[in-house]
Amino acid sequence: MLGAAAAPAAMAQARAGGNMSSKDYTGGAVTDSRNTGFGIKGGYNLTNLYGSGKGLFNPDYLNAFHGGIYGQFGFNQVSSLQVELLYTRKGYTANFAGGAYNESQRTTRLNYLQLPILYVANFTKNLSFHIGPQVSLLTNARVYDQDLALSAGGFNSLDYGAVAGFEGRVGPARIGVRYDLGLGNVYKDGVSVKYGNNTVANLTNTNLHNQTFQVYLGLGFTQ
Repeated sequence: MLGAAAAPAAMAQARAGGNMSSKDYTGGAVTDSRNTGFGIKGGYNLTNLYGSGKGLFNPDYLNAFHGGIYGQFGFNQVSSLQVELLYTRKGYTANFAGGAYNESQRTTRLNYLQLPILYVANFTKNLSFHIGPQVSLLTNARVYDQDLALSAGGFNSLDYGAVAGFEGRVGPARIGVRYDLGLGNVYKDGVSVKYGNNTVANLTNTNLHNQTFQVYLGLGFTQ
C-alpha cells in the first residue's frame, strides 16, 4: 500500500527525457519541463513608425532596448503559453527638410509597459516559434530634450498589436528575434506635434503605428 501511494507522487515529479514536468497543465498528459518555467530577458530594439502620415516626419529607425520577465506554461512537448511583462522603448528620429528644422533631427522616445501573450510551438528541443497579441501602456514620453505629459504630447496611452518571432535555447539560455507590429495609433487624431514652441506637423486623418525589430537574450528556470 505504501508503494502504491508513493507511485503517483513520483510520476507527478518526473521530468522529460527521463523526465516529466513537475507542473502539469494537461490533466495528466506528459509535458516537457523545458516548456514550463519562468525567467528574465532583455535586448535590443530597432524601432520606427509606419502608416499614413509617416512622410510628415520622414523618420529614421531609433536604437532602443527592452527588458522584463516571463512565465511559460507547457501543455505538451510541442505547445506552451508564454506571458511576458516588459519595459520597452519605442519611437523614431524625425528628419525635417525645411523651416526652422532644416537639416536637423528630432528624436521621440516612447516608453511602454508591454504585456505579450504568446503561443509557443517547438520545432525541435532547441528551436521554437512564438506568435500572439500584446497590449502596451505608455508610461512616459521624451521628445528631443523634453519630457512631456502624455496629454500635452497628443499621444494615445494605450497601444495594442501582434508579435511573432523565433527563439533558440542552449541549456537555460535563450536567444531570439522578434517582430513587434503596433496596430493602435501612436498619436490622437487632430493633434499638432510641437518641438518647443514650433508646430512641425498637424495630424488629421493619419494612422501612425509603432513597429519594432527585437533581438534578445534570456535566462530561464524550469519547474
